Amino acid sequence: MSPESNTTARPVKRFRIGFLSVLQVVLVVVIFLAVNFLSSQLYRPFDLSEDLDFTLSTSTTRYLASENITEREDPIEMTVVFRADAPYYSRIRPIAEEYARLSKGKIKLRFVDPIRANDKAETLAAEYGIIFQQDLVIIDARSAKERETSTEKQVSPHVNIVKFEDMVVYKTDANNQRRVVGFLGQDALRAGLVSSIEGKPRKMWVLSDKSDLNTEGSATWSVLSANLVSQNILPERVPFAGVDEIPEDINCIAIIAPAYDLSADEIKLLESFWNRPKSSIFITTGEKDVPPRLRAFLRGNGITPRHDRVLTVKGGAIQTAVTSRFTSGTEFTRDLWEKNTLFEGHTQSLDVREGDNALLTKGITPLLLLESWPNFWGETKFPAEKIEFDPREDTPGPVGLAAAVIRGAPNDELLAKEISKMVVISNTDFLEPKNAQVQNLDFLGSCANWLVGREELAGEGPRSLRLYKLPILKPQVAFINRVNLIFVPCFALLIGALVWSSRRS
Repeated sequence: MSPESNTTARPVKRFRIGFLSVLQVVLVVVIFLAVNFLSSQLYRPFDLSEDLDFTLSTSTTRYLASENITEREDPIEMTVVFRADAPYYSRIRPIAEEYARLSKGKIKLRFVDPIRANDKAETLAAEYGIIFQQDLVIIDARSAKERETSTEKQVSPHVNIVKFEDMVVYKTDANNQRRVVGFLGQDALRAGLVSSIEGKPRKMWVLSDKSDLNTEGSATWSVLSANLVSQNILPERVPFAGVDEIPEDINCIAIIAPAYDLSADEIKLLESFWNRPKSSIFITTGEKDVPPRLRAFLRGNGITPRHDRVLTVKGGAIQTAVTSRFTSGTEFTRDLWEKNTLFEGHTQSLDVREGDNALLTKGITPLLLLESWPNFWGETKFPAEKIEFDPREDTPGPVGLAAAVIRGAPNDELLAKEISKMVVISNTDFLEPKNAQVQNLDFLGSCANWLVGREELAGEGPRSLRLYKLPILKPQVAFINRVNLIFVPCFALLIGALVWSSRRS
């Protein structure tokens, strides 16, 4: 007989166990809801596309973080009116969402399908006076007061309609059919956003009578004007002869590939404009030497175009396509520092007098922006039967190719906004479509924005989302059809027969 146990069974505390179980379930539910709420409010999307197609450029990101956006009292309304089944809806939606996210709530985003939400589309059509013949984005930067006082028929400069045609790049094929080869959604939205915020574009005069560049139908002019318009800068071809006064609303004067000199009165007018606060000048040199009066004006501001041709000799062959790098130190070219680019066509060297005390005492500060690789030099006897570097006559590399000039006191908080600016680039052929480099176009856009006082948009610009068509020959199409229609079904039947045979056995 076993001894009696002295232990007694403890009563089961069912209420306590049940309470703890319920409490644990409630805590799990609360934590689950809290995690979901926090993840919906605090999140960071990641662009997993191969070429980061949906990541906004650094210049766009800086603009969304600038005072133009962050210090607005009223939010900007961005309405994406795209059909949900449109081919490019999946491309424009994440880009628009990035604009809204990076604006920290200053851009209110909404999506409207004009087919499924016909009543909303009709309301938008009546409000903005538009007809939905294609997909588009409405950017409304009006203040709350202006929205209340405006009428349906009134067109506001702070409302911009970005149409689908503005977002795509077309190419005509051999059959004379136009097809889409690129998507510029980010670029088009940024241009529309800047235009709606500023209300009117910055104005640039391009002196048409001082250049041998034929602006009518010129490919160079097309690249230049398209780049400036995308930055909300309106280039206007103006003959300088006969101009008595430059209007106050002109932000910049451009002289592209100067071939004809300015008269004494025109030089005085240009100097008067240069001495005006917030003025800017943009100059690119061409195949001809810079005319004497204009050259003297540039020399007086620390930049002297030399009478030479930048080149090098490699393997006995003359190379005039100049490999160059962007120098560091200038804030508006920060995104391009130490990066390489190529200047094709005619390039001459620039003598940039950085740190010249005589100029600094006058409030003139020249800055080197771009220089060639050391193996390039400025050849003074081009063309010639034999090209070789002569230290007595030629300029050794690296040589300056682009420079900026600041007139005023950029480091003085009170006077920094009153400075005048100038950019000189010793090449115009980089604007030819066949020579266009992405870095050069970013450089052009950075210079243009810096000149008109929009430094936050300087830097790397939006990239075109390229669309590629895979060329397949007819024999390859036939082979793919045989695989899909014959081999794949036969393979499936074979697997089924093997399974059926194994089960029977």
